Amino acid sequence: MAKDWIENLAQDIKQENHDAAEDFGRQQHKAGIIADLGMPFFATLVSCLEEDVAEIRRQLQGDLTSADTALQIVNVNAVKLTRDRFPWFDAHLVHHDANIILEYAKDRGIGGDPNLDRKTVHFTFEVGADDAFSVEQSFSETPRSFHTPEELARHIIELLF
Repeated sequence: MAKDWIENLAQDIKQENHDAAEDFGRQQHKAGIIADLGMPFFATLVSCLEEDVAEIRRQLQGDLTSADTALQIVNVNAVKLTRDRFPWFDAHLVHHDANIILEYAKDRGIGGDPNLDRKTVHFTFEVGADDAFSVEQSFSETPRSFHTPEELARHIIELLF
């Protein structure tokens, strides 16, 4: 009977920390899903951006607004998008852990200073209660969710153009 206090203490620990332990387990599960799906999502996003940029080039070919639009893969986690004019933009897209960060400058006319008036848009990988994977725009008055890389690529292209 000398160990009854340990049994009581163990019971108290179970009761008082059960919710925290469940939350921790759920967060670890979500982190695993993000680790498994985040990089493939980003890779597909880059592929979609390449396709969208190529299609825009085709659609504008021969028009006065046609200009060189480039997508340069810096490394597996970073991409640079640039356009010379109409509109001019300089953008960097970076995947880091559970985030995708778009930093860009743009102007309606011809090239400007890429260091002036830069904007940053944060996107965060999210995992729902049903393990549904998505990306949410963070720090926005009207946050948007993107369930596919194609949706996010379209949003990025619309921001830049």
